[in-house]
Amino acid sequence: MILIAIVDSSQEERQTLADCITSCLKEKNTACIIRQFGGGIEFIRSQASYDIVFMDIQMQDMDGLDAARFLRIVNKDAQLIFVTHMMQMAIRGYEVNALDFIVKPVDRLTIGRVLEKAQLCIEKDRGSYFTLKTSQGLINLFTQNIYYIEVFNHDLVYHTQQGDYKTRGSLKNARAKLDSRVFIQCSRSYLVNISHVQGIHRDYLVVDGEKIPITKSCHKEMERVFAEYSDGHI
Repeated sequence: MILIAIVDSSQEERQTLADCITSCLKEKNTACIIRQFGGGIEFIRSQASYDIVFMDIQMQDMDGLDAARFLRIVNKDAQLIFVTHMMQMAIRGYEVNALDFIVKPVDRLTIGRVLEKAQLCIEKDRGSYFTLKTSQGLINLFTQNIYYIEVFNHDLVYHTQQGDYKTRGSLKNARAKLDSRVFIQCSRSYLVNISHVQGIHRDYLVVDGEKIPITKSCHKEMERVFAEYSDGHI
């Protein structure tokens, strides 16, 4: 789950950007929560720790650079992207460690490129990628791209957006590498990424269109985590 803030005085431009971000991330099967702010003061009053912040520079109540300076006091790791008409201000983005600078009007291609760049930085900051030794060689896996992991005899099969990878190991060892808030064991043989769960039924989950068995003892916990995740509380 990626938490994103859009800070811009123009409601129309905020919504255009939000729609563009949603479309790009949906294509990548990446879950996100987007919160919009009409100005810098409203934004700095927010208590959330955002992963990505899209910030206009020229706003009615507070200069975007001033809002960004405050952001850096409370959140040094947020990926900051300035989105503005003021192209001449781009160089000042380095003062607040901005990741990128986009000139309005935004377009989907540019937003997609910047989001990919930001996601890569987020994954590296979180340490949520690792190298998997498989029969095909060494594979770098980003945890967000894993649908689910299953035990097959004494092997683990990682089902991912890039394909399936088999390696030796145990589910216990796999869990130790992953965020326990997002990767939930639904049976003795399966570990699922809650961000890719499409539905929970009586005795199975739907993950990437596949039916994954769930035991009765895990059902209640899975429903709780799924509800919290859907509400954006994780």
